[in-house]
Amino acid sequence: MKFLFIAFIAIFLFVSSIAQQDPQAAAILDKVAEINKSFQTIKASFQLTVIDLQQDSKEVFDGNIALKEGMFKLELMDNITFYDKTTVWNYIPDVQEVNINAAEDVDIGNSFLTNPASLFTMYKEDFKYRLIGEKNIEKEIQYFIDLVPKDRNSEYSSIKLLISKKDLSLQSATFMGKEGIHYIIKITRFEHDIKLENSYFRFDPAKHPDVEVIDMR
Repeated sequence: MKFLFIAFIAIFLFVSSIAQQDPQAAAILDKVAEINKSFQTIKASFQLTVIDLQQDSKEVFDGNIALKEGMFKLELMDNITFYDKTTVWNYIPDVQEVNINAAEDVDIGNSFLTNPASLFTMYKEDFKYRLIGEKNIEKEIQYFIDLVPKDRNSEYSSIKLLISKKDLSLQSATFMGKEGIHYIIKITRFEHDIKLENSYFRFDPAKHPDVEVIDMR
């Protein structure tokens, strides 16, 4: 299962090319990028809802993510991933185990669970976008923007964004899966430019003496 939650941060950093794109949507995304490109760090909490239409099921997960200069720490579904651009640690607290890999040996690809940072620039080439309109949600006006993959083989038919008109903060992102599985990301807290040492993005075995370390480097 691939989680593309990081699109909500990717849109902050996206510098759009408006050729063959909706100029209204481009203007909004450009403003969002202009505001957020200056952020040195980002830290956010989110709620991920997974809806399987075929199985008629719904699951809700809480998660956290932190980013700094290409590094990240992702907490989701009882798993914590650390990445400092050199090493990847996959820590599973429930089984007290951490797997360590050299970053160069891991095909991190575009999966949210393995490389959220890779999605920062995917919209530059991979999507068409348009402004659908505005919505009044909980007494707040939000821009409704639709992203459609250029690749017809994409697992998603579209990604729908709600962005606050007031401060251009992303409120939610909905990934419409072609196989009937949809992912809804709702941002519950967003901070930026808070102090995060580089060590925050590395697993420290000294702080977890009972954890089994499986070093695959």
